[in-house]
Amino acid sequence: MTRALRLWGLALVLLTAGILPALAQQIVTVSALLQHPERYDGQTITVTGQVTAYRERVSARGNAYTTFRLHDRTAEVSVFVWKRAGLGNGANVRITGKFQREKHVGRYTFYNEIQAERVERL
Repeated sequence: MTRALRLWGLALVLLTAGILPALAQQIVTVSALLQHPERYDGQTITVTGQVTAYRERVSARGNAYTTFRLHDRTAEVSVFVWKRAGLGNGANVRITGKFQREKHVGRYTFYNEIQAERVERL
């Protein structure tokens, strides 16, 4: 009996760990992000769209990163990824990451950008 309860408890913990993060993510359109950026500022969101202006770079410190625009037929938003994303212009993707209305990096300011935590090719 005790072993069965432990297994059920473990199953419940694993199920909750998998479901709760997915529920916490807001699935939104790029247009909604840009129409109400204050609503999503600092939030983890998920958007889908097509990649344009794709660029892979290496920072002055030697860290690979990728930038691109994500277009969903209504609007487009900037995306930043701390790695080589291995995509290209025209790729259809689902992006999950933190949206920021305004981000300061040194002397640069970026507006309406998603720092992607996950990039999935569709």
